[in-house]
Amino acid sequence: MSTLETALKRLAEGRFVCEMRYPEEFAVLQESEGRRRADEWLAAIGYRLARLSEDGAFFMAHAVVTPGLRLRLRDELRAVRGKLEPVVGFMETLRQSQGRSPHIHAGDMLWESEISEAVRASPLLERRLLDMREIGGARVSDSAIDRVRRMLAHLQNEGYIVETNPTSKGYQVTGKIDYLYQLIGFIADNTAQLSDDDVVDRIDTQARLDGDAPGQEAPAPAEQPTSKEGSAP
Repeated sequence: MSTLETALKRLAEGRFVCEMRYPEEFAVLQESEGRRRADEWLAAIGYRLARLSEDGAFFMAHAVVTPGLRLRLRDELRAVRGKLEPVVGFMETLRQSQGRSPHIHAGDMLWESEISEAVRASPLLERRLLDMREIGGARVSDSAIDRVRRMLAHLQNEGYIVETNPTSKGYQVTGKIDYLYQLIGFIADNTAQLSDDDVVDRIDTQARLDGDAPGQEAPAPAEQPTSKEGSAP
């Protein structure tokens, strides 16, 4: 299987192809010929190639927002508000407590031991972590350290980090984080005056590959693999 075929398979699986997680596939999509062929293949099955910035991750987005897609987008908005936004807020508070820029970038490293030690030393961080009741599998009896592990596992399962050092429990942030920030920003700017349905209607589904990230709009990614994921050229 060629690198382009592998890249198309990853896209069809609903994955975000970035330099950290899929370096070879990312490189082939960086080439104009690779993007052209990917766009042609995706267009034939009702999707398109998208990214949020010139250096951002590539992902497969729906070409048209259907009623079924609107329902999934509404669920995604709720999931971001209820689960992922609190995690991002916790990580930003952690970085600020360390004297670092709060914004999380693709390529940043997260270490379980470093986060756990910071939580043990900070009542504020511990409280914020314990307040995240929506972390998958969390129990009332969990310690703060248990929750750190569950939080990292949740981020890994969602594709926002990838484990790069199993021995030391080190994780690298993937390019998908840019999409999450874009969606969080969009929600913050719009949900105060709009219903969930209205917000979904405002989501831009026409993100292009010209390197111009939209200011307050986020593309709608594909959330499920297509039935043709094995038919890449």
